[in-house]
Amino acid sequence: MPSLCRLLLVGLLLGLTTACSPEKSKPLRIGINAWPGYEFLYLAQEKGFYREAGVEVRLIEFFSLADNRRAYERGQIDVMGSTVVEVLQARDQSARQPQIVQVVDYSDGADVILARPGVDSGAKLRGARIGVELASLGVYILARGLEKNGLTLGDVTVVSMDQTSMVEAFRKGELDAVVTYPPISVEMLRQPGSKVVFTTREISGEVVDVIAVEAEVCVTRREDVARMLRAFHRAVEYAGKEPAEAHAYMAKREGISTAEFTAALTDGIKMIPETEQAAYFAPGGKLSLVINTSDRILRETKQLNGPDRRAGILNSDFIAP
Repeated sequence: MPSLCRLLLVGLLLGLTTACSPEKSKPLRIGINAWPGYEFLYLAQEKGFYREAGVEVRLIEFFSLADNRRAYERGQIDVMGSTVVEVLQARDQSARQPQIVQVVDYSDGADVILARPGVDSGAKLRGARIGVELASLGVYILARGLEKNGLTLGDVTVVSMDQTSMVEAFRKGELDAVVTYPPISVEMLRQPGSKVVFTTREISGEVVDVIAVEAEVCVTRREDVARMLRAFHRAVEYAGKEPAEAHAYMAKREGISTAEFTAALTDGIKMIPETEQAAYFAPGGKLSLVINTSDRILRETKQLNGPDRRAGILNSDFIAP
């Protein structure tokens, strides 16, 4: 009996020790889709920068921005690499509260409307069948591209399609045009006669890629978020010092050549260094203007239908002064 008592006492003490020990933090779950700017989150993992920063991260890849956003809305990821558009949509269509904590880049020509032979300008898109990722940035790009050419969404037929499916549909002639971006746009431009009829260079600075984190996570896991962002910026800095090696890593994952990846990154995307973050997050600054413009266009195109949920969308706690 004494032996049994001792065993019970040891078990009780072990249970108390376990109960009092802090549970090991779960990995920060980060959702991304193929886009050169988000690849630095992957590069940080490949180079061990998250581990060295003291944070465990799990990258989860999706086929599209819309799939990424829906996973976020379901609570399957904590962090979302996306554009401002998806952040606004996630707030509109769910109870979650993503907050923008960092600007990754802005599109300066990388997002395009690509057309078949014979459609050599945006003005000739009237009546066209256009492949678009619905419920995502694609509709915004299309709306702005048509607007620049005196057209509206009512002047075209919008065909809902993910980026991967667009390649074959465009090749078969089932679509007259598509809204796309690297690496898919790189592949599609290899098709004879395909032509870019609109790029985000015409609305430079409007399409901004960001890292968004659930508001509760920003509070309960503040240090993990800060460490993740430090690792991300370390990856960006590393690529600046060792571009050949870094671009080769990222190009391989996207399925394009290193030269194609470098061209997409340097000729259509503007990365935002850590030193420029404060200017974006300043009251009435660049990011606020983008959020307000995006909200307007999304409401005009019926992509946002609920009450205004822009309040609290920016979190500058992780921005160096």
